[in-house]
Formats: sequence, C-alpha cells, structure tokens
Amino acid sequence: MTDTDEILDDRRERRRLPIIGLALSAIYVAGVAIYLVLQGQNPADLRLNELGDFLGGVSSPLAFLWLVLGFFQQSREIRLSNKALHLQAREMRRSVDEHRRIAGGAGDAGSA
Repeated sequence: MTDTDEILDDRRERRRLPIIGLALSAIYVAGVAIYLVLQGQNPADLRLNELGDFLGGVSSPLAFLWLVLGFFQQSREIRLSNKALHLQAREMRRSVDEHRRIAGGAGDAGSA
C-alpha cells in the first residue's frame, strides 16, 4: 500500500465515525418524535421542571453515544501516532546507520 492510499484510508476512516454518530442521532431523535406523536404528548405542555427532566432524559443517550464515539476516535488517533513514531524511529536508525557508514568510509580513505 502506498502513502497516498494510506492517507485516503485515514481520511475515509476519519469521516466514518461522525457520519455514524449523525445517523444514529437522527434515528434516535426521529424515534423519540414518533414515540411522542403516538403517545399524543406534546413537550410544550409540560411544566418547566418536567420539561427539564424530559430534555435531560432524552439527551442523555445522545451524550453517551458521542462520548463513546469520541473514545473510539481518540483510540484511533493514538494508534496512528504510535505508528508514526515507529516509522520515525526506523527512519532515524537508517539515518544513523548511513552516517556511520559514511564516517567509516571517510576514516578508511584518510588513512590510505
């Protein structure tokens, strides 16, 4: 896989979680709305403290969903950072080996 393919895969995967979150949020909100219509209830008819309880109860699952999606996103970012650090360390080892080879060759040429 080339670097370009990896970058495109990262972009696709980076967009995937927010799309999943938005889709699940829309389904949930639609489900709550359908439930309220079928029950014949109107949240505007509730008293202020009841409305606050209702909104808190309805928004809690959404907050939990986005918390979990954020956890997965952060886990993925840490994995990518770890991979980048390993690649950087490997490149530094190659650079050090190359400098040693060049320095060793220069020492041999100076003694001749």
